[in-house]
Amino acid sequence: MLQSVDLGVFLAFLVGLAALILFGLQAWYRRDAILSDHRRLSSAFSCARCGLTYVRPRRREEGVCPSCGWNNVRLKF
Repeated sequence: MLQSVDLGVFLAFLVGLAALILFGLQAWYRRDAILSDHRRLSSAFSCARCGLTYVRPRRREEGVCPSCGWNNVRLKF
């Protein structure tokens, strides 16, 4: 039932398998970075009037507080 396999074929199989695994991991982490990119494009605000901290999509310099309506500037880190 079992057949002997040439050493060169076996090593080529192992190298190909390792390359496939590394390529898959690279694609997985690149996909994860692309999907979480929207978090970096959001702007964080802290309301000067009521103290609420909130986030608005896209890069904005000013944002209206959803609680009290006060216009606040973007937090800069």
